[in-house]
Amino acid sequence: VSTQSTGNPDSYDELYYEVLRQYAVFDSLNETALQYSNRGSHYKDLCRELLSSLHNIRALVNHFAPKIEAWSKTNKISTPKPEEVMEIVRSNYDSLTLKLQDGLDHVERYTEFPREQQFYTNLVRGICGEIRNGTVLSVSSKDYHKFTTATQIGE
Repeated sequence: VSTQSTGNPDSYDELYYEVLRQYAVFDSLNETALQYSNRGSHYKDLCRELLSSLHNIRALVNHFAPKIEAWSKTNKISTPKPEEVMEIVRSNYDSLTLKLQDGLDHVERYTEFPREQQFYTNLVRGICGEIRNGTVLSVSSKDYHKFTTATQIGE
C-alpha cells in the first residue's frame, strides 16, 4: 500500500490499525511457523520465509501495543476508541523501524487466463453498474463461491 497509489495519506494509519486490531491472528500464524521451522519439517524453508514476511507485522504490534497500553493507563480507559488508536498510531511513526523486505524491487506482471479475464471483467462491470444505479451490491452464494474458489476460475 502506498499513499501515492491510493491517493489517501491515511491508508497506512488504517492498515496499521487493522493489523493491531487483528494481532492475535498474526501471533498465532507466527507461532505455528516457528513450531514447524524448528521441527525439521519439509516445510522448514517455507516457514522461515513466512517468519521473515511477518517481521514487519510483529514490529508494528511490538511498537504500537505498548504505546496504546500506556495511553490507556494515562487516560484511565480500558479500551480506546478506533479514532484514539489511529491518533496514537499517527503520533508514533517517528520511532517505528521496519525491515526492507528482499525482492520488492522486482514485480512480476500478472496475466489472467482468458476465462479469468472475462470473469473479472464481468464482475467489475456488474459492481460498477450497481454502484452507478445506487443499488445495494448483492452477490448470490453461487457467485460468491465462484469468486472465492480459485479452482473454478480458469477452468
